[in-house]
Amino acid sequence: MNKRNASRRGERLLDAAADLIARLGYDKTTISDIASQAGVAKGAVYLHWTSKDDLFEALIIREMRRMMDDVLARVEADPRGGSLTRMYTHALLALQANPLMRALYTRDSRVLGDYMRHQDPARYIERFWFGKVFIETMQAAGLVRQEVNPESLAYVLSIIAYGFTSIETIIPAAQAPPVEEVASALEVLMAHGIALEDGDIEAGKRALRQGVAVINRQYQAISDGQPDQSKKA
Repeated sequence: MNKRNASRRGERLLDAAADLIARLGYDKTTISDIASQAGVAKGAVYLHWTSKDDLFEALIIREMRRMMDDVLARVEADPRGGSLTRMYTHALLALQANPLMRALYTRDSRVLGDYMRHQDPARYIERFWFGKVFIETMQAAGLVRQEVNPESLAYVLSIIAYGFTSIETIIPAAQAPPVEEVASALEVLMAHGIALEDGDIEAGKRALRQGVAVINRQYQAISDGQPDQSKKA
């Protein structure tokens, strides 16, 4: 089998794993289940990964990169996408649209199961949110109020994101407003509290592009088997 066909088979296996793990959970999903749904022999899985853990690690990296690319595409297509309010909304909606990433962010034990007990999902998802350095960049572009402490704001944004993705454990989805309306309300709150809308929108977009590029390089390095250097970045 040539490299292109092997790559396609690997993608089918990851697609199958994403669907099964989101529906059944990590513990109840077997290598046989994944192979069967992908339409390949069980032994073919081990041509790509040595264990279910390794497969899941590859799946997490793929889905993280897809989510980051989704955020960037949403921001690029939005004339006001470089503002903090729009960027943050796009990030929340991209997270909400990806079941596996949502499970990682909320540390959903039903989905992550035994994986969460012997691995730390936070080492992946922590890259996704707006950290202190990014907030400082947005302040320099005139897109965030100068009096707001960057580290504290990054922490608050993480709190909001966690609530946004996990609130259904308290309020059933059937009783909640549409997610787009919730996001719009959050935009209004941020626009009147911490964000400035007359700053350099293009600088905001450039900052996001650079951030996504750095994160994708980190994930590519992990995929290639190189040590994770994110703590030193």
